[in-house]
Amino acid sequence: MVYLAPRAQMPHARAMVFKEYKSPVLPSVRVDVLEDMPSYLESLPGVDGMELLNRAAWPCRLVEEDHSTTVVGFVMPSIPGEFFIDMMMTSSVQRKTAEFQHLLNDDVFLAKRGIPLSDRYRYELLSDAAAALAMLHRHDIAVGDMSPKNLLFSLRPRRQVYFIDCDAMRLRSRSVTDQVETPDWEVVTGYPGEELATSQSDAYKFGLLALRLLAGDQATRDPSKLPAGVPGTVRQLVRSAVSAPAGQRPEPADWIQVLDDAAAGAGTHARVAPARRATGSAAPTPAWVQPPVQGQRPWWQRIPLRFKVIGAVAAVVVVAGLLMSTTSGDGESPPVRGTASRIAPNTVSMTIPVGAQPWGVAVDAATGSVFATNSLSNSVSVYDIETGATMSITSPDFAKPTAIAVDSTAGLAYVTNAGNGSVSVIETRGRAVVDRIAVGAGPYGIAVDQAGRTAYVTNFDAGTMSVVNLRARDVFATVPVGSHPYGIALDPGTGSAFVAIAGPPEAPDRRVAVVDTGTLSVVTTIRVGNQPWGVVVDTDTDTAYVTNHADGTVSVIDTRARAVTATLGVGIGPVGIAVDRASRTVYVTNHGLDDARSANSVSLIDVGTRVVTGTVRVGARPHGVAVGPVAGEIYVSNFNGGTLSVIGNRGT
Repeated sequence: MVYLAPRAQMPHARAMVFKEYKSPVLPSVRVDVLEDMPSYLESLPGVDGMELLNRAAWPCRLVEEDHSTTVVGFVMPSIPGEFFIDMMMTSSVQRKTAEFQHLLNDDVFLAKRGIPLSDRYRYELLSDAAAALAMLHRHDIAVGDMSPKNLLFSLRPRRQVYFIDCDAMRLRSRSVTDQVETPDWEVVTGYPGEELATSQSDAYKFGLLALRLLAGDQATRDPSKLPAGVPGTVRQLVRSAVSAPAGQRPEPADWIQVLDDAAAGAGTHARVAPARRATGSAAPTPAWVQPPVQGQRPWWQRIPLRFKVIGAVAAVVVVAGLLMSTTSGDGESPPVRGTASRIAPNTVSMTIPVGAQPWGVAVDAATGSVFATNSLSNSVSVYDIETGATMSITSPDFAKPTAIAVDSTAGLAYVTNAGNGSVSVIETRGRAVVDRIAVGAGPYGIAVDQAGRTAYVTNFDAGTMSVVNLRARDVFATVPVGSHPYGIALDPGTGSAFVAIAGPPEAPDRRVAVVDTGTLSVVTTIRVGNQPWGVVVDTDTDTAYVTNHADGTVSVIDTRARAVTATLGVGIGPVGIAVDRASRTVYVTNHGLDDARSANSVSLIDVGTRVVTGTVRVGARPHGVAVGPVAGEIYVSNFNGGTLSVIGNRGT
């Protein structure tokens, strides 16, 4: 039985529930194994612990019977609100727990239930499920009874999965209760005698999950039932997973890139219209969660919690972001390393009026929009690439909005407010501020990981970096990094954040701090030029580029060796920096005004030769820069001009 637990609190979980074992079940519960679950969570490094909590309703604290040491259950996070869905039922639209079993049906059923499941969504859900399984297996956790009732899904704001009934999982080859299998999901049906709850049994059941989701069938084990449009690479993985014996099946990690590629080429059209939203926006109490019985003291007054203090936990960190421009996934396959797929644009095609003193700029591929923060007018301008229309977002929360990062998959943008120490959350389709997150003093830089779970914010006036759980929307760690941190970029290859340490005006710094995103500590510093401001990471070449504002140079860093390999002269006062992967070109905004040759310009650097190949005149005092999603057009915010310059165009 599961109860609401309003008095139980955990960092980074918005709500908790208490799972109580019924008395007939208690004798079969191996308490020592159950106790290992919160203990294991406590033992993890911060980033790993937060990743586990983001993926699963993991047991966090055991609960003992009143005046006894008898364990009767445990406390775990409640199911996050995004894992509920509005479903069309016979008489009304009802809010339901989004169990994966709803998706394993044909298009007629999905249409009747109002579930907007496109082919791309199918591949994206499977990719996220594969990533979640790979994470669990890294921790020596096997799901075991991987049924479509124990796996939840979310279609909005992003496609993702969430595991429940984690006490049925097997941690380090030990189970809390005897392993069972859901009918039609038995591994022993195909392979009698195979051990249950291993990474290989999970691999088999993941193959079934992929087959049944793509085929729209609850029970098939026949790969020939896959639709004709399924790519051959996916077909091969399905066949290998369900037809090969243990030891020869593809591991979850083997699926991720294949599924991502399939998603990039799949249809985005929803086959059915979304269901009408049920009254009220809050997630309901699931049927299996029980309120206290009338007249009875609630459970938290009757049973003392056996608290296990969980260490500071962090969320997963994977992908690069930076102060002045943020690269967002655009659904396209990445270019092959070392090749160019288009010519770098090098002429200004148009100028777009925005607000006063535009600072950061970012592109949202999902809505085909460009967002620019206006630091003086306390607004965010949104330019529609298709229509050419521009509108303004205002909010009392805005106070010198500066850096911006867009998560296109989630439909959210994050804006740092240097004037009030906060981050504003913008819904990119509704174009409205929906939340505010308090961080440190003077936040100027922000980077968001690829999973959209964690943001890293540089607090210029505090000398720290705030680490933000974007699901709970709170700061769970603060890392001292050095005086006046400014730009920041994440490197998934090394699991590092590169932070430019600008230093105070009277004593400019010459360092980039390298933060290990697992331990959340500075592991080394790299000496660069005078007053580093902007940072970007090119994952194709394992290279970071840093703008040295006071030197008029760019430092080129080998992200694995953590050493400067070249220093390139650009214009006066470089600030913003971005990489166009397809043309293999780095764009640098030259913010200074005191040199006729380089004033009000953008420098172009060839990634392969590390040579400055050109200079493009833009507006007054260019600041931020971002790469467009279609033809690689470059958007530059002109701080003194109140405009955006567009380098190149959609026909380039």
